[in-house]
Amino acid sequence: MKQVVFLFFLAVGMAAYAQNDMRIHYKDGTQVDIDVTTIDSITFGHKAVPAEQATLTGTWLWGSQEKGYYELLTMNADKTYTGYDNYFTYGFNTMTYGFYAQYGTLLTLWSNGYGYQNRYTWFVTGLSANALSVMTQMGPFTYYRLQSEVIRLQVGQTLSCTDGDAFVFADGVVAQVADGGITALASGTTYVQKLLSATNRIVAYQLVVE
Repeated sequence: MKQVVFLFFLAVGMAAYAQNDMRIHYKDGTQVDIDVTTIDSITFGHKAVPAEQATLTGTWLWGSQEKGYYELLTMNADKTYTGYDNYFTYGFNTMTYGFYAQYGTLLTLWSNGYGYQNRYTWFVTGLSANALSVMTQMGPFTYYRLQSEVIRLQVGQTLSCTDGDAFVFADGVVAQVADGGITALASGTTYVQKLLSATNRIVAYQLVVE
């Protein structure tokens, strides 16, 4: 490595002896001339890539076997949203839609769905790439981001986990959690949550059982 650096500076020195300009050619076809007499030293390094900022935009899943339902919340970039609640314990579902606005930690949702309040006020207590935690009038809830990958199984098929991962939620109607894996029970579309042990994160997936 030292030999490479020495040869580089030697080449720069020879070029400087012959002329005072150094020309840099970029991959996009542009070029820049630099007066080498103004250069004191040259160092190399890696430019830090800023971390992606977490955003509400996307689809989020909250679910509870104990409470008997799951909610799929989709927040669109144009500030519209849809909410789908599946009460799997009782065999019915509901849907709402409307607009939302976020001011700091305050999240307001204006709903147009039948049977819903016209306005909900939530407080965002946590937001990351995979988790959205809110405090609502009904208490605290944590939603997990829906992944683009869709899991597909046949009725009766079991999907096991590896590397310490484990499924932590299913509705118990279309699919059920068993020994950390998931077993398809009936045809239909549902949603599940999975714990990734390597990062200790929970993510959500759509599950289609055929």
